[in-house]
Amino acid sequence: MRKALLALLIATLSFSPSLKAKEAKFEKEIEKRISCPENFLKNPPVYFYCIYRDYHNHKYDEGIEKAQRALKEIEPLLKKNPDAVVPNAVQKNAKLRDPHVKSVASDLHLLLGMLYYKKSMNLEDTSVKKVYRDFYEKLQKKGFDFFQISELMNLYSKKKLFPADFTEKDQKRFSELLKKMGLKEKDLDALMAKAQQESEKLEKERLAYMRKAVEEFQEAVKVDPDNAMAYYQLGNLYSGILSEGTPEASPAAEEAYYRAALLLKKKGDIAGYKEVVKRLKLINPKSKYLKLLEKGNGNA
Repeated sequence: MRKALLALLIATLSFSPSLKAKEAKFEKEIEKRISCPENFLKNPPVYFYCIYRDYHNHKYDEGIEKAQRALKEIEPLLKKNPDAVVPNAVQKNAKLRDPHVKSVASDLHLLLGMLYYKKSMNLEDTSVKKVYRDFYEKLQKKGFDFFQISELMNLYSKKKLFPADFTEKDQKRFSELLKKMGLKEKDLDALMAKAQQESEKLEKERLAYMRKAVEEFQEAVKVDPDNAMAYYQLGNLYSGILSEGTPEASPAAEEAYYRAALLLKKKGDIAGYKEVVKRLKLINPKSKYLKLLEKGNGNA
């Protein structure tokens, strides 16, 4: 119930209509120039671009569907010969980062994991909002305006969250509003319980997508153990950096960053190597993996 109460205090921001219009216009221009192929193997470079475009345009369901479809096409090739080159890997000026089947399949799993994670973090709490909206609309039909209803809910939140600060004056005003609106405190308790129930459903769905993201990142490094970016994304997810919260040290995150650092150093990507080491230091300045990297030891 505490989470549902806190939700009352959170304000949502939206982009201005003019900015949205500009973004929509830009997207339409891109759509005119590039047509996404129906089949992945027909034009892999452009197909990859189309998945990335869905990712950046927050069209996660479309991107997930494209990535899954591409993986179905490439699975037979993966079973036949992981080291073979994917057909049509080069199309005019576009080409794949690494044309080998195992690398392409790994990158597809990586992209799918990124899409699942972004979807988990962008799930809309429409069901929770509907609970509050229905409650407000019923009271508004009785003649009470938004400010009166908000005052009631703010007092209720204060009473439940900060009882020590809830004064006699607050209680008097709270009781007055309840009486005017024909409500009892237990009605608000029921409202919060319902909102909390919907919120818990949303969190379960979010967790399910996060698990799928982890599974895809793990599959990416299983298919191609040299995929440094997949290890890097695993480290981000395990440490909580992807959710933009306070990063946490964990053995899994540290090891994933360590693997990514080794691969990047091996490939000569010094900038990438330094970025990963920076992340590793951020979550645990005393990590044993930092010492191993300093010694140039490739064995954990």
